Amino acid sequence: MGRIKRVHFETAARLRVKRIVMGECGHAFRSVYDMGNRWLGWRMPPIPIVHAIDFYDELLGENKIKIVKKFAEPVTLHDPCNVIRGGGLAQKSRNVINAICEELIEMHPNREHNYCCAAGGGVINCGPPFKTTRMEGNRVKAEQLFAAKSRGAKVLIAPCHNCHSGLEDINHHYGLGYEIKFISDILYDVIDKG
Repeated sequence: MGRIKRVHFETAARLRVKRIVMGECGHAFRSVYDMGNRWLGWRMPPIPIVHAIDFYDELLGENKIKIVKKFAEPVTLHDPCNVIRGGGLAQKSRNVINAICEELIEMHPNREHNYCCAAGGGVINCGPPFKTTRMEGNRVKAEQLFAAKSRGAKVLIAPCHNCHSGLEDINHHYGLGYEIKFISDILYDVIDKG
């Protein structure tokens, strides 16, 4: 990991970037802003690291992108561990969602108390019988998703790749019928591309 992060930072420095914007992946984000630097013996990364949610919030807040028409279907938002508890982006994610979507139906509990997707730490890659155990053990998340759906949510936003995959598993296992999207999927659909 240290070798990979060194190349990452050295490449960014060679290109003279002002910051590194990470995509909607909690583990990748945390590996760069919080762990890669430690593997290299650095207290802080030599170049600022920004999560996609931070970047979207900035672009929207500074009117650098324009919303043509908000996403109409009611959405609910999963709060990823590494992005919310680790990165503190709970409010910024809601700023972005409220700017691009007509209706956000909150799960309860939410923010840093939201239930886990049960896909982190590499367990998403464990096949049967572990997947079945993971699904049965995460019934509480399925119930939370069902409750948001019963209040009108049709689309589940998961701004983390592992969460997206873990929630797809829960969605199919429990027959919840959600369409699952990243924030970027919706953002791209609603912005002025001219």
